Amino acid sequence: MNEAVGVSKRGLSRMRLIGARALTVVAILLALVGMLAFYVAHTALDEAGFETISRNMIENDAIRTQVSNTVVDGLFANVDVEAAVAERLPPAQKGLAPVLAGLLHSGAYRAAEAALERPRVQEAWVVTTTATQRQLVRLLDDKTKFVQTDGGKVVLDLRPIMIDLGDQVVVIGRVAEKLPDSAGKITIVDESQLETAQTITRILRAVANWMWLIALAVAALAIWLARGRRRIELRALAIGVLLVGLLMLAVRRAAGGYLVDHLAKDDSVKPAVRDAWSILTQVLADRAWVWITLGVVTLVGVWFVGETRRAGQARRAAQPVLQNRVTTYSIAAVSVLGLGLIAPLFARGWTVTLFLLALVIVGVEVVRNIVQREAQQTH
Repeated sequence: MNEAVGVSKRGLSRMRLIGARALTVVAILLALVGMLAFYVAHTALDEAGFETISRNMIENDAIRTQVSNTVVDGLFANVDVEAAVAERLPPAQKGLAPVLAGLLHSGAYRAAEAALERPRVQEAWVVTTTATQRQLVRLLDDKTKFVQTDGGKVVLDLRPIMIDLGDQVVVIGRVAEKLPDSAGKITIVDESQLETAQTITRILRAVANWMWLIALAVAALAIWLARGRRRIELRALAIGVLLVGLLMLAVRRAAGGYLVDHLAKDDSVKPAVRDAWSILTQVLADRAWVWITLGVVTLVGVWFVGETRRAGQARRAAQPVLQNRVTTYSIAAVSVLGLGLIAPLFARGWTVTLFLLALVIVGVEVVRNIVQREAQQTH
């Protein structure tokens, strides 16, 4: 009878451990989905977040060069510059119009790039791109009755910038009158293709702000279930968080390389595409480093309270410090402040700050209790 009860308990214990490990995996996946959803909702779909991205892009040298080249090429493709130059020349010199138009075209690239360094022109770029992003977001949110599309398409309208630059860098006069309405308009997405994107957007918006709470609850349940092996389960969580952070960085790099190779057929365009991808996904990379840091710190903490000989030696060496609460929390405060300076994302937002402070307090108290208990047993 006792043997049967022992087997039953062992089976129950094994099931609890399997359940705990399964919940650990689920918690990591939920946290990953929540992080990606938060990034999309508060960066790509958020007007303020996208405005920052847009401003960073136009301040980038490679992107600014590519924008100026695109605008100038569009300007000369849609306006008969040679005819405009010929109108300004005396009859005897009209034969010089092709040569002068070619010189204007060559010089326009440098002039346009210089113009895009001016705050006023950069602000026009930010206004134009954020207006397009706002239009796209409204379509994704299915607020079509509030959106005016261009022939059923969401377009990036560079026409105002083209006109502005044309007036500055090409002496042809009345650029706005000479440009067709379609000039400078780049199709971003067709309205008829938005059904899937709208569904994904609704899901991401729904889970962006609270998915991490569910992930935290699942992780806590996993640790609770792993009674007798909770430190091992916490270590598994830390390793999972660390690996996911590293994986995100690797995927970001690989995806960026793929996009550069497939979207930029011309080698001269690749630096701009590469930098645009880097700027667009920088927040995601910052969050990946947060995950990596949390994983490493948690692993160090798990090792410190472990049963190895070196861990025991480290705890004994740290006893004088850890037994003094003021000293312990002073060191913890300096460490948290250092993380905030190194990785500003740690200090971004009250929710993240309070959550990290709670983790620090819990971690410090757990370590102090273990060290104090060992000190009492020694004496």
